[in-house]
Amino acid sequence: MPRSLSAKKRARQNETLRIRNRTIKSRIRSARHDFLAAVADADADKAREQLLQCEKLLHRAANNGPLHRNTAGRIIGRLRKRLAGIQRAANAAP
Repeated sequence: MPRSLSAKKRARQNETLRIRNRTIKSRIRSARHDFLAAVADADADKAREQLLQCEKLLHRAANNGPLHRNTAGRIIGRLRKRLAGIQRAANAAP
């Protein structure tokens, strides 16, 4: 247990940030799940919308601290690659 006032304050701040970071990461996971569901359905338009929402959350997380910017960039790159694959398949099908 923290004893000094500054240690107590730091513990309170850490708990607040931990909760905030968990919320942000949970939103990112939900957005990724929605995007991957749209990709599984081969719905390129819905997947594009979900990707934009997911990118926005990832960029915000990278700027504010819960994620490293390289981690966010890597995730975005992988999601864009998935979208490109279903768009290519949609264009080749007809």
